[in-house]
Amino acid sequence: MATLNISLPDQLRDWVAQQVKQGEYSSASDYLRDLIRNDKRQQEQSAKWLKGHLEPILNTQEDEFQSLNADDIKARARKRLNNSGGDE
Repeated sequence: MATLNISLPDQLRDWVAQQVKQGEYSSASDYLRDLIRNDKRQQEQSAKWLKGHLEPILNTQEDEFQSLNADDIKARARKRLNNSGGDE
């Protein structure tokens, strides 16, 4: 197992020591490994969620797109505002 030395401000070092003292972690290294695992898991879940939302868009067929200019987009926005009861 590799070693990694890090510097922490006193407040963070005290926080880590408190987590170990409470007994859930056997050492500061154990606590930091758990934080890293949780961060890794969260980032993987975020990437999976993003992929799930972007994949359908990226797999859209070319013929499903419409060519719009700025006036078309403004007209659509106005229509949506009018249909939702919003004010301009």
